[in-house]
Amino acid sequence: MNQEQLNQLVTNLLSADNEVRKSAEAQYDSLVHGNATWMMCCLSELCASTENTSTMQMGLVLLKKLFGNKSDCFDTADAETQNAVKGLMLQVLGKAAFGAQRALAAACVSALVVKLKNIEKEWDELWKSIFQIIEDLESAHQLKTICCEIIAATGPSLTEHFEANVVRVAAGLKNCLLDPSVDSRKAALDAIFNLTMCRPSRELADLVPLILQAVQDALNASNWGDAEALTGKLAEGVSHSATLFERHTAPLLQGLMEVASAPSVAPGARHMAIEALLTYCESEPKTARKVPDFSTSFLRLLFEYTVNPAIPDDWDVKGVNTDEDDLDEDLDETVGSSGIDRLASALGGRKLEALAQQLFSENIQSPDWKQRNAALLLITYVAEGMSSVLEKHLKSIVCMVLPALRDDMKYVRASALDCLTQMSTDFAPQLQENLCHMILPAVVQCLEDPIPAVATRAARCLDSFFDRCEEDEEDSPHFVKEFERYVEGLCASLVSLLRQTPHQFLREDCLGALSSIISTCKDMLKPYVNNLVPVFQEVLAVPDSPDVIQMKCKAIECTTLLACGVGREGFGPYAEHMCNYLRDLLQHLSQEECKDDMRLRYVMRGWTCMTDCLREDVVPYLQVVLPVLLSMVNMECDMEVENAEVGEEDDEDEQGRKSGGEVATMRVVVPGVGVKKIKLHTGLIEEKDLAASVLSAMLTYLGKHLGPHLPAIAESAVKLLSFQSNSSIRESGAAILDEVLNAYEVDERAHLAVAIMDPLLNQFADEDELDASSAMSVVISRCIDSAPGLVSQDTVTVIGEKVLAVLERAMENRVQSLESQVGENDEDELDRLQGEEEEADTLISDTCNVLDKMLERAGDVFAPVFLVMFAPVLEKLLQKNEKDSVVTCGLALLCGLVEHAPNHIGSFIPTIVESCLDFAQSREDCDLLQSAFYLMNLLLQYFGRNPDPSTPEFVHRVSSLFTRFIAVQRTGDYESTTCNAVSAAATLLSLFHSTLPEQGLVEVLTLVVSNLPVRGDDVEARRVHEKVLMWVVQQHPVIQGRGRHAGEIVARMKAADQDVLNEVTKNQLAAM
Repeated sequence: MNQEQLNQLVTNLLSADNEVRKSAEAQYDSLVHGNATWMMCCLSELCASTENTSTMQMGLVLLKKLFGNKSDCFDTADAETQNAVKGLMLQVLGKAAFGAQRALAAACVSALVVKLKNIEKEWDELWKSIFQIIEDLESAHQLKTICCEIIAATGPSLTEHFEANVVRVAAGLKNCLLDPSVDSRKAALDAIFNLTMCRPSRELADLVPLILQAVQDALNASNWGDAEALTGKLAEGVSHSATLFERHTAPLLQGLMEVASAPSVAPGARHMAIEALLTYCESEPKTARKVPDFSTSFLRLLFEYTVNPAIPDDWDVKGVNTDEDDLDEDLDETVGSSGIDRLASALGGRKLEALAQQLFSENIQSPDWKQRNAALLLITYVAEGMSSVLEKHLKSIVCMVLPALRDDMKYVRASALDCLTQMSTDFAPQLQENLCHMILPAVVQCLEDPIPAVATRAARCLDSFFDRCEEDEEDSPHFVKEFERYVEGLCASLVSLLRQTPHQFLREDCLGALSSIISTCKDMLKPYVNNLVPVFQEVLAVPDSPDVIQMKCKAIECTTLLACGVGREGFGPYAEHMCNYLRDLLQHLSQEECKDDMRLRYVMRGWTCMTDCLREDVVPYLQVVLPVLLSMVNMECDMEVENAEVGEEDDEDEQGRKSGGEVATMRVVVPGVGVKKIKLHTGLIEEKDLAASVLSAMLTYLGKHLGPHLPAIAESAVKLLSFQSNSSIRESGAAILDEVLNAYEVDERAHLAVAIMDPLLNQFADEDELDASSAMSVVISRCIDSAPGLVSQDTVTVIGEKVLAVLERAMENRVQSLESQVGENDEDELDRLQGEEEEADTLISDTCNVLDKMLERAGDVFAPVFLVMFAPVLEKLLQKNEKDSVVTCGLALLCGLVEHAPNHIGSFIPTIVESCLDFAQSREDCDLLQSAFYLMNLLLQYFGRNPDPSTPEFVHRVSSLFTRFIAVQRTGDYESTTCNAVSAAATLLSLFHSTLPEQGLVEVLTLVVSNLPVRGDDVEARRVHEKVLMWVVQQHPVIQGRGRHAGEIVARMKAADQDVLNEVTKNQLAAM
């Protein structure tokens, strides 16, 4: 192929004719496949020689791919060819720098630079040219720009090269920032930020004043396009390289505030300044809080942005837009509202509380509706970030918001409802529990508002109010019964509006409100089932069309939530119809052309509800439901990680946005390596997460009724454990395995435990999300319980090492958090650090539970390993200055050792005794003391089997601690502690009554009897009650001659609740 033919091929690749272009693509692919090195050389010559910009563009695109990660044509070429290509590409740079292909040429050359680095070769000529250009203040700005673009693109891969030459690089970039050309300045900013992101340096940080001056120059010249572009670059730099500005925080924030607050500056530049300020606050909240007056000045500015809202002409008949991507980001009020939200979340409430309260109070009763509206918006958007500090003012704030529901201006009424909607989320459940009598009647009245846009917000407010009533898995909050008086009126008003309004958005919001009311109030809806279900059925019967899909989803949700809320008896007449509807719809939605239909998610959630309602009666439908559910659970949609091509644009990001955000692409810089591209199939991940949670719930309700499907379910769940994109999916995987183990019979359970232990342990060792880690620890304990042989001589060391790694990581994180808390004066930062400490504490507790189970089920095998491998950790847990919850974990492990491995602890007994008694004497925490008394009990039993000279002293100290503990009047929190204290004392009397002096024996016995029957710890209570009653039955020496005590024991046992008596005790009492 000669030059003319190559030109024609490239021309054909650009052809608008589909057939011509496809033919050219096939020819090109064939040529590359045959001899890619030859094609690389030809294209290099073509780009260096052509004067046709289109030809150069296509040539550079093709060359860039040949220089990329997926091609090795340059790698395999001989040295002469490589040098020739490098020389040609230098010529290309010189030409392209002054034309439209500059950026593409820079990207192409950068790809070759990284290629050379990867094959450990240099390109000295290029760097010599680049430094000559950027170090010469008089160089053409086009040349400076293309050099900066190459530095920016190669920075992540060539970290060491730029670090070694940082002085020269910084000096050259300084010249580029001083150049009047905005292109040169923008490219210099990119280079500075990309280099800093990989390896911060003082030399680059010294350029910050020039960066700020570049922005200011554009503003001073009223070059709004340039100002916006440079400020946008500054925002990106703050986001990715905040450390660059740490010595220049005050001037950075001050300069941006001046831009953002100047009315004369164009909106685009002002909004970019706001974005840069918010990004800095989010990246460096602790630093931003320390800048005097910045936090409050910024909040006041953002408030001013919301004072003049732009209202569309059709506002009255439009629903609430909840899609942030569709908001008009060019409007001041949008920038101000979202900015208030982000600022409050980033900086926390303590810095902003006083001003927020002041602005709200000053404006909520203003004669200007715009000021009233802005006051409501302020509370709406600060609520989440400031909930912890505003909570104490909750009632007074609500009292000031409620009158706005009757405001003459419709926009204010709408904003007041939006405010209550947000507060229902951010102050739940306190708002629902304490203020429902104020809020519900007022909001229900707003359903009658003549403006549809206001009425729909009333429905949404009710939706949020009831949806956020946090509930336990088994029991609703105690205050929910307060809603019963409102249920009938709420349902009637919503159904009436649903049937009367012609507006689709309002019908959807009415159904949303009904859904949340049903979900929270459950069986309170029983009297209204026959009124509600026909309404929902009417909606479900509406012919399908895109406009009604969301409404039908809500109707499915309402109906199925009602089913599980009122139960089989209440929903019975409608159950078969609803199950058939869900089955038929699921079969329809399972077809390929319906894969994006949002109803699928509602149908799967619906099956969870119907299973809860009907239990085993849904089994006949599982032949349709489970294959779809397992297919969703088994979808291959985990994150994909690959090397990003140098200079690659965010095409996938844009494509993902166009397709509804179903695929998200992130880029992560790995200094010295380059950029990694992470692709997330967000839509599929959401479906997989939903399917996993539905499957977990169905297992809870059906258990063994899923018998034939359990092996396939377990196999799917094991795969979920290693799903990296979403910790919730890993947590569901563990929960599913736990339920499968629970459903199996003993032999099957042991077999499954053996099969899943390795993947469980491997993921547990690497897991960094607390909820998933906790769920896995529960399943690991159950596996050991089901198959004790898992902890054998062959496996115990490996298992111990993995569990130890988790425990040490948790303790290291905790130490780091505690060290950071010392001397920390920033209360919001302190809250964050304390949250980290609490997470570490939880993980320590979960891991200790696994160790305890290993000691319980395989003590003789595990104890020798434990005493060596975990001794340093155990010592840290039991330090005298350690907090109660951590010490409790250590005492629990000592209990496990004494109870389950007594033959291995002889030499450790003195240490165990001292730890137990010292903490029992010096601490008051109920959980810690419960563990301490339980350990005393075990040690008493140990000394009963293994006499020791120290036993009498131990007995007397236990007796003293018991009498001291019982002498103090304690709250209900100590019920379980008292139970274990009495149990230890009963063991003491049974085994060592002759060791105590008569007076001491009588005192302990009297205290034991007077505290019967014990409660709190039912297992221990049954033991105590059996033991003391056997004293009477067998005439134990401890009560011989003490008939009054014997009679009182019997009387108290007869008065005890049956659940704290075992069968032996019940039978003995019956015979008395």
